[in-house]
Amino acid sequence: MHGWRDEVAVLIFVICGALLAAAIVRWGRLGSGLGQLTAAARATVQLAVVGLVIGAVLHSWPLSLLFCALMLGVAAFTSAHRILGRWSPWTLLPICAGVVPGVLGMLATGLVPVRPIAVIPVLGIVGGNSMTATSLTGKRIHDALSTRYGEYEAGLSIGLSDRDAADVVARDDAALALIPGLDQTRTVGIVTLPGAFVGALLGGASAWEAAAVQLLVLIALLVAQAIAVLVTTELTIRGMLGAIGRSR
Repeated sequence: MHGWRDEVAVLIFVICGALLAAAIVRWGRLGSGLGQLTAAARATVQLAVVGLVIGAVLHSWPLSLLFCALMLGVAAFTSAHRILGRWSPWTLLPICAGVVPGVLGMLATGLVPVRPIAVIPVLGIVGGNSMTATSLTGKRIHDALSTRYGEYEAGLSIGLSDRDAADVVARDDAALALIPGLDQTRTVGIVTLPGAFVGALLGGASAWEAAAVQLLVLIALLVAQAIAVLVTTELTIRGMLGAIGRSR
């Protein structure tokens, strides 16, 4: 930013963009459009707050770790409310199970320095995608068990356990949560130039260095999403993330 004019331009773009997105959603009868407005408002406030505190956080490992814990907690809270409409600590498990190997694997390569300024953004990228995979998986499974409850009961009638009957119905739907990550990886550099690549270039890295960092991120996301989907599926069909079926 080079002055108040840039800040005003960004604010105008945010307001106009949010209103346009809400209008399109409402015009297309895809909802009221309120979600787009509230999401834009929350993003504005949250990024403003982060901008104020991130300087202090990045110069202290204890504060950085506390900030990482906050990020994971908010991710788990968001997934739980998306799946169940209420808080459940179980969503921490798939998100953290995806984040830990993804982030540690990237740090182990040496291309990502073990410093707060690198660890926090990487954890945010991997954690955000693990959160999305968890939310999509839980939601898809609950929808499948509700709409195909007869198949679930049929499984019980032939002697399957609750878990196995739910697994037969829900496993294919759960796998659909992997599609966004697969598509992003397959089309990288052709359809999209993801944030890590662009950020590395803007930070002064060479094109090869930026590509290497982005490749690490994409592979870490594949690992994190696969783990998150697997763990969420097991938790859900075992009844730990909501009751199985519509009448249980």
